[in-house]
Amino acid sequence: MSEILWTELEKVDVLRERMGVSYERARFALEANQGDLVKALAELEKEHKEEDGASRWFIDGVKKQMKRLNKTQLNLKHEDKTLLSMSAPLGIALAYTIWKRPTLRMLGLIGAATAAVNHYELEVDSMEEQTEEVEEYDEYPYDIKTVIVPDDEFSENEKVEISE
Repeated sequence: MSEILWTELEKVDVLRERMGVSYERARFALEANQGDLVKALAELEKEHKEEDGASRWFIDGVKKQMKRLNKTQLNLKHEDKTLLSMSAPLGIALAYTIWKRPTLRMLGLIGAATAAVNHYELEVDSMEEQTEEVEEYDEYPYDIKTVIVPDDEFSENEKVEISE
């Protein structure tokens, strides 16, 4: 169709149908491009891709954190003995459930205070850190050997790692 047949409203309707934007946004895009429908479509598409990139970045970050959380363990220890070990998501769900019920909340606070007084420890153990350390040494191309250096070079016998 020729440019003469297109009315302003028809152009706005085309933008709304194709890009899923509001009337106001479609009208603004047309005005910014002097009524050129193709340029307005290109501009709206570019903005849409930028928004998708930002939302994809956020969603990828959330997924990464969830994977990291799933590799985390909560350990309750007393005198180097592990009394209880559970995954972090389960621990968070349990803590949330206890916190939402007033009677359980009081019991939880009393239990936490008692555990602190009796020197219990809550350890957060990330399995991801351990695997990263192993991967880091797997990529190292040299053999690492431990050498004990004589006393005269250092104040104490210290282990020094050298590579060949």
